[in-house]
Amino acid sequence: MAALQALSSALVLLLLAQHARTARASTLEDTCTLVATGSWEAAHDYDLCVKTLGADPASATADELGLVVIAVRIAGATAKATGDRIARLQAAETSPRRRLVLEQCAKDYALTVRRLGRAARELAAGGDEDMLTEAATLLEQVRGTPVRCDKAFLFRAGERTPLTDADHELNGVSWLALKILRHCLNNGAK
Repeated sequence: MAALQALSSALVLLLLAQHARTARASTLEDTCTLVATGSWEAAHDYDLCVKTLGADPASATADELGLVVIAVRIAGATAKATGDRIARLQAAETSPRRRLVLEQCAKDYALTVRRLGRAARELAAGGDEDMLTEAATLLEQVRGTPVRCDKAFLFRAGERTPLTDADHELNGVSWLALKILRHCLNNGAK
């Protein structure tokens, strides 16, 4: 009888654990479905969302706002890595025009890293609606950083940008964070 009770208890715990995992995955998947809805590239947006946010173990237990924090942190890491890459390019650059453009890009990426850091801090603090709105403004400001650098190379140096597809991921991740955050703001989530 004791063995049967122990087995029953273990089975109940196993079912509860499975339900909890399913519920957590559901938040990520539901949020990614919501982000992709209405987009002409819905399948791509959904896959990008699940792949990007799901890569962080914290996404397993995060609510929507927690997913925004994760996306902002990923965007910050991406921007920092690109800024570091630009610094390496600057160190090796001999062309004065390219050096000037790289300096401009480095400043833009440094500002982007600071803005994303501030947005992450405000979001992680679980701020009020004003703080969430400020975080959304910061995310709007960082979107397009890679494109600004690309254009600077084209117009000032007359060349293609040295930025790679990986450097351009900043736009996708910051857009993802912004879309989820706007949903949170529209639905009163904090």
